[in-house]
Amino acid sequence: MADSEFSIVLQGGAAKYNQSLSGSDVGAAYGARLGILPTPMLGFEIGYLGTQNNVNESLSEGRLASTLKTNEGYGDVRLNILPGSITPYVFGGYGRTWVSGAAASGVPNQSANTLPFGGGIEANVGAFKIGGRFQYNYLFDSLNTSSNSISANKGGNSDFWNATVDLGASFR
Repeated sequence: MADSEFSIVLQGGAAKYNQSLSGSDVGAAYGARLGILPTPMLGFEIGYLGTQNNVNESLSEGRLASTLKTNEGYGDVRLNILPGSITPYVFGGYGRTWVSGAAASGVPNQSANTLPFGGGIEANVGAFKIGGRFQYNYLFDSLNTSSNSISANKGGNSDFWNATVDLGASFR
């Protein structure tokens, strides 16, 4: 096992909003991240995560149907629990999420500070990586989910989670 590693990973899977946007469908999640592990146990990652979810119409909440899109840039600290050819890990960090495309549902284009955290498992097969990852994105800033005529925050934060399959390469 090498002492250090640099990796490039592409990811794709599913994303879902909860709390005030719990009426949204499960949507697509896609992204990429770069990882630097100076030791077999501890590393750093920077990444991009995009999501696209349909928001269902809700007459009781004054919401029309639309497609909610997010783009998130983040950095995190990664801790490998059992370094080896198959490695479970946990991570946590800071991100910035840009929300757009759901004005018809009363969600204006805006950005929010984000706490991405979660865990995953990955296997090294030669120079290639394959794995799975679960990421929960806690939004520190509330998304305003009011209708166009009513300015009220309904439900507080609209956190979202994503589960992805990861494919990439590592350089040791």
